[in-house]
Amino acid sequence: MKYVNRLLVCGAIISAMFAMSSIASAQKKKEPLKGSGVDNKDLLKPAARPKKADLPASTLPLQFIKGERIALVGNSTAERMNLFGHFETLLHARFPEKELVFRNFGRPADEVANRQRANDYTKLDDPLFTFNPDTFLCFFGFNESFTGPLGVEKFKADYEKFIDDYSQKYARDDSKSSPRFVIISPIAFESTGDSLLPEGKKENENLKLYADAAKTVATYRKIAFVDIFTPTLKVFDEKAGSQFTINGCHVNESGDKVVGQVLDAGLFNSTNPASSNISMLETLRKAINDKSWVHLQDYRMLNGWYVYGGRRTFDTETFPREYMKIRNMAAVRDRLVWDIAQGKKVSDKIDDSKTGELFNPPTRFGEPRQKYSENQEGGPKILPPDELIKSCTVPPGYEIKLFADETKFPEIAKPVQMSFDNKGRLWVSTMPSYPLWKPGDPKPSDKLVILEDTDGDGKADKSTVFYDKLHCPTGFQFYNGGVLVVDQPRILWLKDTDGDDKADVVVHVLDGWATEDTHHTVGAFEENNGGLLHMLEGVAMSTAVETPWGAFRNFGSSGAYVVDPRTWKISHYVTPGYGNPWCYVFDQWSQGFCGDGTGANQHWDTPLSGKQFQGRKGLNAVFPTEGMRPVVGSEFLVSRQFPDDVQGQFIYACVINMNGIPRWTFSEDGAGYKGTRVRHDPKDAKTPFDLIKSTDKHFRPVDPQIGPDGALWFGDWANPLIGHMQYSQRDPNRDHVHGRIYRLVYKDKPLLKPVTQFGKTVPELLKQLSEYEWRTRARARNEIHSHTAAEVLPLVKEWVSKLDKTNKDYDRLCCEALWIQQSFHAVDVDLVKQVMGCKTSDAKAATTRIVADERDYLPSAFDLLKAASLNESGRTRTEALRGLSYFATTESASAVLESLRKNPPDYFTQYTGEAALGANLNGWRTGYLKGELAKDDPAGKKLLDNVISIDKKGAQVVPYLQILLGKDSSALEQRNKAMQALADMKGGDAANGKEVFRRGCLACHKVFNEGQDFGPDMMKVGMRLTKYKLVESIIDPNADVDKKYLSTLISTSSGKIVTGLLVSENKDEVVIFDGKVKRVIKVADIEERKTLKQSSMPEGLAGTISPAEFLDVIAFLATLK
Repeated sequence: MKYVNRLLVCGAIISAMFAMSSIASAQKKKEPLKGSGVDNKDLLKPAARPKKADLPASTLPLQFIKGERIALVGNSTAERMNLFGHFETLLHARFPEKELVFRNFGRPADEVANRQRANDYTKLDDPLFTFNPDTFLCFFGFNESFTGPLGVEKFKADYEKFIDDYSQKYARDDSKSSPRFVIISPIAFESTGDSLLPEGKKENENLKLYADAAKTVATYRKIAFVDIFTPTLKVFDEKAGSQFTINGCHVNESGDKVVGQVLDAGLFNSTNPASSNISMLETLRKAINDKSWVHLQDYRMLNGWYVYGGRRTFDTETFPREYMKIRNMAAVRDRLVWDIAQGKKVSDKIDDSKTGELFNPPTRFGEPRQKYSENQEGGPKILPPDELIKSCTVPPGYEIKLFADETKFPEIAKPVQMSFDNKGRLWVSTMPSYPLWKPGDPKPSDKLVILEDTDGDGKADKSTVFYDKLHCPTGFQFYNGGVLVVDQPRILWLKDTDGDDKADVVVHVLDGWATEDTHHTVGAFEENNGGLLHMLEGVAMSTAVETPWGAFRNFGSSGAYVVDPRTWKISHYVTPGYGNPWCYVFDQWSQGFCGDGTGANQHWDTPLSGKQFQGRKGLNAVFPTEGMRPVVGSEFLVSRQFPDDVQGQFIYACVINMNGIPRWTFSEDGAGYKGTRVRHDPKDAKTPFDLIKSTDKHFRPVDPQIGPDGALWFGDWANPLIGHMQYSQRDPNRDHVHGRIYRLVYKDKPLLKPVTQFGKTVPELLKQLSEYEWRTRARARNEIHSHTAAEVLPLVKEWVSKLDKTNKDYDRLCCEALWIQQSFHAVDVDLVKQVMGCKTSDAKAATTRIVADERDYLPSAFDLLKAASLNESGRTRTEALRGLSYFATTESASAVLESLRKNPPDYFTQYTGEAALGANLNGWRTGYLKGELAKDDPAGKKLLDNVISIDKKGAQVVPYLQILLGKDSSALEQRNKAMQALADMKGGDAANGKEVFRRGCLACHKVFNEGQDFGPDMMKVGMRLTKYKLVESIIDPNADVDKKYLSTLISTSSGKIVTGLLVSENKDEVVIFDGKVKRVIKVADIEERKTLKQSSMPEGLAGTISPAEFLDVIAFLATLK
């Protein structure tokens, strides 16, 4: 079984020491006040379920009883019916008097035996159980079909088990009446005509096998079966190209209409009596789609970690009531649907006034432990832009200028990510709905906004809302003449086809991105030079995306997704020690630098992004952060508008420990990189020289980027509350209206004339690849990507053949040609070999990276990588070792050993070589044991032995971590035994544990006088805690913590709420320090008292150190006595 969660030690230990355990004790026994903050999960407990009427048999044509409750379950075939609603429309139109209650519980990537959900998904309430279905319409088989013929028998067995399990788990009533099941086959795979997508022939052969297998199960179980594979195959074959799907397997609106009609005919064996009443059907479908959206917020509610998970401390009453309201809102829409189907007159407006009240929690602004991130003296206010600018210190010669703010453009409230289009205009994604939509409010209207300065005065004077139906859009990227953007839990592709700067094409391209924490979900989009989209995701998330190549799943691990938008193939690599990565930027050689938002560590991505395996060690960061965290967006300063002395410096936007933008210089560190913070005086190690530093704690800069004019542009989230978990999701001081865009300019140099791409020919765009500014080149590449391969590739070949070989940038320009070819998966091997023979090390390294990433399209990839692994350039060798990690053979391992033997490795080549061997252990272990590897290489033999040893060491840890951190909750006794087994386990390396701790934990903890003071000093923790308690503190940080880190909430009989640290108490009064003053409360006046339980970092954090390193950290902490 795959090891699903590897521990982020730093965050968990911070949690363990900061967390507030629950030791509530009422001073005065009374009925709790409404909204008192008590846990109201009992609100969701189901009432008694009396015996229901018997259902008709599961036979065709299917019959229903009045009010029957129907649940769709299964994969994206079902889930996409939420988008378009054709089948449900036909169902209600066919049975208007039955008043059927229909809910779609489909999920991308679901299989009969693998239905991945977030941790604790049903802990508060199981939406499917609450719905209490009578009939299940089951859509399985697509994702299973990728296992081919060998998986058919398992599929049938799993399907039978699924029916048995659901019959018991979701019994219709308390007398255990079984629900009814109908099995639906998979749909066919459409041949799109796109050579980079599956052709469809093999896929349909496998889908036919699974359709037949589903029928076999239905026949054996004597339940209804509907074949939608055969009729959809016929329809799909009638017209060439993507007529009914977006990618061969996921239906568009036309495809959903076909599936709906086929399913309707298959279930009821007759023409739908309302099929000719087009006007009524469309009115009905509109109401159904609205209901489906409301229901989506129930069974796929955003922010699950705070709704039902371990971070719901400040929302124990909030979300139970929100669940109730959403379900009542869906019921209101049921009535509307029935009335339309029955031909009744209906109102244009939906009345949700009787769907329930919500709980409005008190603010936690001013809570003493939040003083580091709040301006508690000034209160929760946002400075006007002119005052904010005055609060900032910048280096001599620079100034900050306001470009736009919410007073003139309220639509830019809460900016998250920015980018510039091919016309040089600024696009901003905004999310005022953050942290999530509130039931009863209008639907989310988070936006993509285009801002322009049409009169050249340096300020925006025109705003155009490109699209305003988004929900928490944490990232976007221009692609193929349109834009990819997050609409949680989906990624959309939007395009304007009529030139009005409004999206008129909306395609839901990828669904299933985790939303358990809306600021951990995929975001911070960045495209590398070769056209691959990189997106970041935080810990404790559950992503399950369905693609034309099968299901892609990731559970728990923070890291980076790499998406090829030409093919929709997805890969993922784990980031070391990250809680919530929010920084990604590429240099001119497409070398990527990925950074954590939580701890601010920045890493070179090459050693991390090879083939993944559970035993990979942590990696040294590029530079020490010096406590500058958290951070939101990074950039390289490469602009002729700035002075020479800053060119190439690295920056990121810091939002708490300092409010501004610090900077670093990068330099060579063997094969890799190292950074040094820029200071007033290089000899002065204490005085930094930040690019921007504000005294206003509510200044929250985001996503700095060099603009077409050469200035540094950045947004301001402008919020007094920056924490997602430190406050209630509905804290009244969460700001939803402010948002600003600023520019940092150098006063002594003119702004640049923007180089734009709109309307340019491919040769003109190729010429832009010689521009000085890296961002201009990136925009030129992106524009070229939107042209066709047939147009671009011949022109690129001609262009590169005419380049001046004496040009100092010749080797880089050759790489530019290769990057463009890579974006079309048409790399010229002869050009690869030419660049590999050049003298520019960075060009050779970049080309080796291209070969590695194009390995599926280059038959000679292995031979090219093997040759590159012996190159004199350490960076090139590192890229080659990364590439070899994707070849699980003895020959590949031999090439790795030869590279390390013939060229003395530095830290980065050694790390990447070890990782390549660890990733492919099963590919070379047998050969090594037979004596086929490292015969005359003592160092290589030692390395292989070490890899095997670490694998064995980690293997003993894995089973227990699976119990403690897996998707399924385990019994308390089983968890306790697992923790004791880890505590008793021998073999931990304390010295290595110290290095792991130093890499990941010093951003918040001090030990040996290193690190920061945000968590308690870790010295003597081994004396305070047993090894069992050390394990527990990492696994479950809320379990047992120091009382001095607890926060007390008191509700008085007069309705006042006081929150803060308990100073003292006696039988007459309680003294609370609220961050400003000590408040004395009479015991007789206390209506409710509770000690809040909340971790300052996620519990059960996983995914960023190896199992062996977990054991090492425990060993290290145990030595601190």
